[in-house]
Amino acid sequence: MTLYLVVPLLAVVALLQTTVMPHLAVWGVFPNLPLLFVVDWGLLRGSREGLIWGFIAGVAVDLFSGAPFGAATLSLILAGSLAGLGQAIVYRAHIALPLLAMFLATILYELCFLLVVRIAGYQVTWWESLIQIILPSALLNTLLTLLVLPLLRVLHTRFGREEMEW
Repeated sequence: MTLYLVVPLLAVVALLQTTVMPHLAVWGVFPNLPLLFVVDWGLLRGSREGLIWGFIAGVAVDLFSGAPFGAATLSLILAGSLAGLGQAIVYRAHIALPLLAMFLATILYELCFLLVVRIAGYQVTWWESLIQIILPSALLNTLLTLLVLPLLRVLHTRFGREEMEW
C-alpha cells in the first residue's frame, strides 16, 4: 500500500483517537484505533510494514496528544513489528491468533507507553494501571479486532499487493 494512502489514513485514525475515542469510554476504557490498525496490518503484511505503520501512526498520535513526544511512536513501532512476526501463519491459523496477538500487543504497547511516561518524569502507578486500564483495554481491543481485521483484509487485497517503499 502506498504511503500516499497510508499517511492520510493513519493521520485520520490518530486524530479520531485523540479527539473522539476518549468520549466513547466504557468503564473508563476506550479503543486504541492506531494500535488496532498497526497490529492488524502487521499481522497481514509482516514486521517491516508493521514497523512503518507504527512509526507513522505513532508520530501522528504524538503530535495530537499531550503525552510525552515519542511515547506512542516507540510503543506502536514495537507492537507493529512484533505483531508482524505472526504474519506467516495468520491466514492458515484460527481466529485465535489475531485475537491473542492483539491482546498481547495491547499489554506490550501500554506497558511501553507507561515506561516512556515514567522516564519522562511523570508518576506511574503500575499495578493500578495494569488492573484498571491495561487489561480492560486489551480485552476491548481484542474484541474490536474482529471488526478491524476484516476491514484491513479488504484494504490488503485491494491495495496491499505492492511492497511499501520507505
